[in-house]
Amino acid sequence: MKLNHITRALLQQNIGKRTLCASALLTALTAPVFAQDDVNAQQADAGQDVAQAVDTSNVEVIKVSGMRATMTRSLNEKRNTAAVVDAIAAADFGDLPGLSISDVIENITSVSGHRGKGSASEMSIRGMGPFLGYSTFNERTVTSAGYTRAVNFKKFPSDLVDKVVVYKSQQANLIEGGVSGTIALSSLRPLDYGENVGSIELTGIYNETEARVDGENGLGNRATFSYVDQFETDFGAFGYTIGGQRTDSSNPEESLLTSSTLYACATNYADGSPVDIRSASDCEDGDGAIDRDNVNDYDPDSQFFVPSSTTYRTMEESDERNAIVGTLQWQPNDNWDIYGDFEWSRNEYTEDRHDLTVSDGRRYLDNVVTDGNRTLEYRTGESKFEAQGYYRDEIERYNGFGLKIDHYMTDALLVSLDLSYSRSHRNRSSFQSRIKTGDRWNYSLDQRQHRLTRLRFLDENGLNADQEGFDSSTAFNPTNPESWLGVNNNGTNPEARYRRQMDERFDTIKAARFDVNYAIENNDWIASVDAGIRYSEEHLTSDLDTNTAIDPNTGERVSEYKTTNVDETTPLIENCFLPKWNNDEWFKSENGDGVEGGEYAQFDGRCGFGLLSQANPDGSFTDIGRKPDTRSNGDDDIREDITAGYVMVNLDGEAFDTPVTGNVGLRVVHTSIEAKGYTSEFELVTTVDPDTGTEYIRLEEVDGGTVGTHYVDHSSTEYLPSANITFHLDDDLLLRTAAYRALSRPNLQDLGAGRSVNVADDDNITDPDDLIDDASGDNPTMEPLMSWNGDISLEWYPNEDTALSVALYYKQFEASFKKVNLTEYLTVDGVEYPMSVSTTEKSDDTSDLKGIEISAQKVFTELPAPFDTLGTKLSYNYADSDFENQDGTFGDVTNDDGTVTEGFVDPANIFGFSKNTFSGSVYWDYRDFSVRVLYKTRSQYFQPNSGAKANRYVEPFEYVDMNAKYKFTKNTALSLKVLNVLDEAQFMTRGGNDTPTLISSTGTKYFVSLKHKF
Repeated sequence: MKLNHITRALLQQNIGKRTLCASALLTALTAPVFAQDDVNAQQADAGQDVAQAVDTSNVEVIKVSGMRATMTRSLNEKRNTAAVVDAIAAADFGDLPGLSISDVIENITSVSGHRGKGSASEMSIRGMGPFLGYSTFNERTVTSAGYTRAVNFKKFPSDLVDKVVVYKSQQANLIEGGVSGTIALSSLRPLDYGENVGSIELTGIYNETEARVDGENGLGNRATFSYVDQFETDFGAFGYTIGGQRTDSSNPEESLLTSSTLYACATNYADGSPVDIRSASDCEDGDGAIDRDNVNDYDPDSQFFVPSSTTYRTMEESDERNAIVGTLQWQPNDNWDIYGDFEWSRNEYTEDRHDLTVSDGRRYLDNVVTDGNRTLEYRTGESKFEAQGYYRDEIERYNGFGLKIDHYMTDALLVSLDLSYSRSHRNRSSFQSRIKTGDRWNYSLDQRQHRLTRLRFLDENGLNADQEGFDSSTAFNPTNPESWLGVNNNGTNPEARYRRQMDERFDTIKAARFDVNYAIENNDWIASVDAGIRYSEEHLTSDLDTNTAIDPNTGERVSEYKTTNVDETTPLIENCFLPKWNNDEWFKSENGDGVEGGEYAQFDGRCGFGLLSQANPDGSFTDIGRKPDTRSNGDDDIREDITAGYVMVNLDGEAFDTPVTGNVGLRVVHTSIEAKGYTSEFELVTTVDPDTGTEYIRLEEVDGGTVGTHYVDHSSTEYLPSANITFHLDDDLLLRTAAYRALSRPNLQDLGAGRSVNVADDDNITDPDDLIDDASGDNPTMEPLMSWNGDISLEWYPNEDTALSVALYYKQFEASFKKVNLTEYLTVDGVEYPMSVSTTEKSDDTSDLKGIEISAQKVFTELPAPFDTLGTKLSYNYADSDFENQDGTFGDVTNDDGTVTEGFVDPANIFGFSKNTFSGSVYWDYRDFSVRVLYKTRSQYFQPNSGAKANRYVEPFEYVDMNAKYKFTKNTALSLKVLNVLDEAQFMTRGGNDTPTLISSTGTKYFVSLKHKF
């Protein structure tokens, strides 16, 4: 007998014959549950072919839809997959509030997102950071235009994705890459869907943060179109889907930031005697400076952390996103299934920042108040004040397509070929200008009352406006641009600067895979065997650290232009500050006013850029363009070729009178890296001592010379065994187990070959081995991070929309790095000279992670109407790990001789690790009305940022989202979605739990949609 569509699909998921029959029966009896609003007729008909012997004449079929149907469909995906998974099905996407698929994924059990600009990103699975996870679209790797391999899910509109499955255990036929798990997105297969449906949705967007800005109304819009159709021809059955979405909105932030550089000082010695912290201008240079060696010499209660600077920020922003997703499916007959898909997106994002910065955050500190936990709650000091303007224009494009061909050569043998292409491109251009006062002014910073640090401006005697005798004429006035004039700064002219920055990346993947599935009949244990091979080529190019400016006096290119010439700085003060403060409700989400008086003069970065560059004779803004040669040692050109093969046996048998299903397999992966980087050009200079005749040599960088090229190759092979075994203890009770080895690859940009070379500053070198002092750069020889993993899960399914599961899991993994020195060679005029390259390498040290995951789902059908459609889904994850990520400034440090100097700040855990994560939703469907409220919280987690030594943490937060929908007719509905109902700001710290490094408020966002299906 030929396999029908449902049988084929379930066979490919390797769930076994017993589960197949149960699922077919479930499909026949509860088919309405698996539709968003209508019955999926094709699936129901196919299911009846399998279950035709079942007597359903006395079964009352209750048609359900809305949230109950979507939750049930997601549950069915979890139950019928061989691996340990959680999922969310397509019907959920139309109802969940979210800017993108990221916000939807965050509602899957034990998946946590990092929210930026009001939307989730950087997904962590089971407490492990995003760099240890992996993502696919239609079972294919997706490129990334960001710094990491993490996928920007905003490129995939949630309305145009069919389902998301999070694999928490690995199996041999999955693409390798996820120690923590794999997030697998799938688009709709039109022939499998079996209905002709189209929809148009028009959405109005209101952002209350943007609406607070003068001249802005906070309004945006989104339009979504989708259509699925099927038709029969003489050449077989065809089906297609097409969908598009265009969004025009904004996500501005209101921010308080401190510099990533952190220092430690103290006001008292250990014996209680006072320290003169003003013995040097900056406290870390004076008597109260603290480091790892002397920390015990000072009173712990008087110690404090202090950043270099503190910045207050407002901004305007625009965000335009366009996406098209399409599929074409062709089944010439029952033996062939040909499926193609394409994805295209273009996102353009602009940001216009206006900053006020306390530039000298450690200078002449006084009146220090600490909390005994190294948090600096209050201080006074002297600082210059800087007005900064920063304009960013970023365009990100994505193109992807794939073709999959399935062919049943016999009833038992299925062969599959998959070809794919994925390309991401990001071009970010930034234009920055700033002006800094010539003199320093008295100020105070106070966070004793609330976490939003308050900046006050003191007079020359250190008095504030509330104190008797305060002289406002000697206090800095941040609202008046003339405060930056030299005449108001004891005759010292301000300093102005400008520069252009550019960051451009291309990431391309070409891949092919061939798979075979052979079904075995009449075997007591083996249901089928899968085998396959996959080859992929990924090419990343990244153009970084290309700061450039034009000196208006000489026309020469420089990395940054700065001036104190009054003829150049005065026009900025007269023309480049906004006419008035444009946000009277700035930081509404926080207590306090931030800056005394609640406002400051806002500097226009493009205005300053134009006047300083003089690229246009009238001083108006124009782009001066990138450097003629943008190559530098920070650039990357990396190729990663991966060849993988696997064999997997799918099991269906019995042990001790208990049905057993699952799979056992082995995947072998070979990775080859070819990295090309750049170095400065050097020349060998030879001199001869006229007295002794000794020949001395040295290397000199060629001024204006070409850029040298540096190549490094490396390869590795890994073996990944896996086993997923499920014991069917009863019809509604499963014991699921998994044991496997997994890998995650380092970020491609950490495998660069660019080298910064420091040549010896010595005129008496005779040995070529002494020409180079040292060099630094990334490490192309870094190998994948490996882990051994175990899972055991008890799952109870008393009915089709109720479940309770408890899972225990364990991981022993590599995720730490260490500094090493590699011997490489610099080629000069064809001659190689040895150099010791300081770089980062994966450590062989392993860490353990243990966790428990609990999830429950229930529809309260036993309640009286209308509350019998009330339902809930709850999930909680607890994880504990002994991984340690030492603070780069104050943590433990390993010396050259191998000894350890102890630090005085606790280490961080894994990037993105939260001990506690909880999400819960409550939904209610009543006739044509439905409502859902979602709650998400997670404990503190480590969130590093590039170039910072001191660890950064996101403090615990709570987010509430909600959506409601009312159906006017069968095909027309009005919905309201609200993101961040509680107006929760993001709060980040360094050093201690109360030392703020970022407070970012994006406000609440509203979506009102009208959707019509046809």
